[in-house]
Amino acid sequence: MTLWALLAVLQWISGGSRSGKTYALVRAFAQWLKGEQETSVIPKERSLLFLTDTVEGRQAIQREIEAQLGHGYAPYIATPIGFMQDEVELFWPLLVEAKAVDPHPPLRLKPETELVWAQRLWQPWLANHTFAALSENSEQLRCAVGDRATRHLLDIFQLAAFARLSLDDLPQLIRDHQLKMPSETVEAIVTALKQWQSWCTAHSLLTYGITTDLFGRVLLDHPRYQASLGKRFQCLLADNTHNYPAVMADLIERLNQQGIKIVLTHQPIGAVRLGLGADPDAFLSLKKQATVIEQPHPAKTILGAIDLRLQIQELLSTPQSTLPESIAAIQTTSRMQLLQEVVATIATAINQGMVQPREIAILAPGLDSVARHVFSTELKKRGIPLVIWNEQRPLIQSPFVRALLTLLLFVYPRTGMIPEATAVAEMLTVLLPREIDPVRAGLLSCYCFQPSLEKAELLSTTQYSHWDRFGHRATQAYEELRHWLSGLDPENPPVHILEAAIQRYLWPQNLTASELAPLRSLLEGTAAYWQIYDHLPEYRATPTAERLREWIALLRRGIVTADPAPLLRQPQGVLLATTFQYRSAQLAHRWHFWLDVGSPRWQDGGLQCLWQAPIFLRQGAASPSARVWQLESERLEHLLVDLCSRVSDRLFLCHSDLAANGSEQEGPLSPWVDLAVGDRPQAVTNGTMINNAICSSA
Repeated sequence: MTLWALLAVLQWISGGSRSGKTYALVRAFAQWLKGEQETSVIPKERSLLFLTDTVEGRQAIQREIEAQLGHGYAPYIATPIGFMQDEVELFWPLLVEAKAVDPHPPLRLKPETELVWAQRLWQPWLANHTFAALSENSEQLRCAVGDRATRHLLDIFQLAAFARLSLDDLPQLIRDHQLKMPSETVEAIVTALKQWQSWCTAHSLLTYGITTDLFGRVLLDHPRYQASLGKRFQCLLADNTHNYPAVMADLIERLNQQGIKIVLTHQPIGAVRLGLGADPDAFLSLKKQATVIEQPHPAKTILGAIDLRLQIQELLSTPQSTLPESIAAIQTTSRMQLLQEVVATIATAINQGMVQPREIAILAPGLDSVARHVFSTELKKRGIPLVIWNEQRPLIQSPFVRALLTLLLFVYPRTGMIPEATAVAEMLTVLLPREIDPVRAGLLSCYCFQPSLEKAELLSTTQYSHWDRFGHRATQAYEELRHWLSGLDPENPPVHILEAAIQRYLWPQNLTASELAPLRSLLEGTAAYWQIYDHLPEYRATPTAERLREWIALLRRGIVTADPAPLLRQPQGVLLATTFQYRSAQLAHRWHFWLDVGSPRWQDGGLQCLWQAPIFLRQGAASPSARVWQLESERLEHLLVDLCSRVSDRLFLCHSDLAANGSEQEGPLSPWVDLAVGDRPQAVTNGTMINNAICSSA
């Protein structure tokens, strides 16, 4: 037996949130690495494969490796989709040889551009409302012709790829789960998805769904690829496998058959990505073959060092239960008053030195613009930093992006788009904020802007009879802008014009990171959009004006968002996030503020779900994971167990009797608010009682 076979031990580390699974995973790796070094066999870094579910998880593993082994090791750490992308591109010649793809080099499609090209391909079906049955209510039905129906179809394709399910098996799957859908609609869905699959592979286009499909349908079963696994990888360490798709369970099974050292971590309940492709039960067959290590419960949580699941079950099922003194309530009549009370409570605690901003998290099942605005403005007034986690707003909401798009219409002729005078005024104030104020910008846009279908123009200030009212500084800056625009070459691609405008007008303004994020996404998105046209032979001759018109129209629909750069460390301010974002990032804080606990949205446990995701689970309706959809109470229980594992000192249940729309709120956690209020002095019902709320358990 080979050395690798002797060392090949499949280990399964099981435990809840914050139980030390990642630490145990790296410790197992360190022990294995030490054994390898003693045998004078030094593994190559690329042969040490780490998998994790998120970018934040990748950072956590790297930090843990540095803590336990120093800075000498930099293994290959990837998310499941990142690993599959790398493998598909690495083995592209093998896919070409198998006639699965076109010989041309692959090009990745972002989700928003994937949506556009899929809509073009499926336009006849969409125009006839063929897929209206995918929508679940009248509002979705009205949107089924456009984005929503297309998104549902692409999600079905991706879920099938995650499960390694053939598209031909989709009709039987729908029948088995008794979904009410006409047979002709099911046939149209399969036909449309096959058409999308063929079109993408024929043009060497890779989306998340196509990448997963090629990896699971072609590579995993290919003998040469399977043989390569044992030669390339010596050790696999997979963290948080409960958030992986089923296709990764098949990969790990192949690696296990090759005699490779494997260590997995798994959480019995509370998979964050359940409904988004995760299939925790697909990995249970590996557990039967493994040495199982159970991690202890977290040493310190808001409910103490106990079995959180049993404690949560008791609190949810027994009305007369009592909550620990460390759990308080902030209760008001209106929601606006509630937001103000939360801000005041946080400010008081920070000013008294009881907690630092980075130790506080405000969480809710969903966040609206009102809450974001109130927390941003009110905390800023008090000098308290706020970090909005992974805020992805449409690019078009950025005034800098809108100004740049307006500018492009003065460079490229015959786009068929005429900027409005208000947009021109905004462009002038955004690009030249020190020289042109809003009043002068309005005058310039009224008297010196000439709209035209051929090409919009900025005219000389002398076109206005009272041009002297503009002032010397504004006139000079405006004329310099006109001169600069006239010297731009419309033969250059828009991304070059955008880069030049940013360098000339926006970069000197010392924009913040949140202001720069949309600009970075705009440049990347524009370059990628042009690259797709150049990649497709039948679209290469598309004029720049037509491409630009379609790109601006896409941006105006609001489906292209700014992706902020991931934080490399714990946020250094009060954190505002949804429960899904918070759990995905695997964060923890001393203090939690659970917002809108009376909202029924807490009932679904923060579940994010793609179209009919439960039917794609490997184990079917009888699986433990499938029950999460059947039992709302179980979804809530999983969420509460996870969140209570991530708060150690203080939990504030924030409840308003009336929601933002004026309706009364009575959700599943309303009894907890009543328990926390009771006769306690720390229940916050108005601003005068905030100090009692904080200090009573200090």
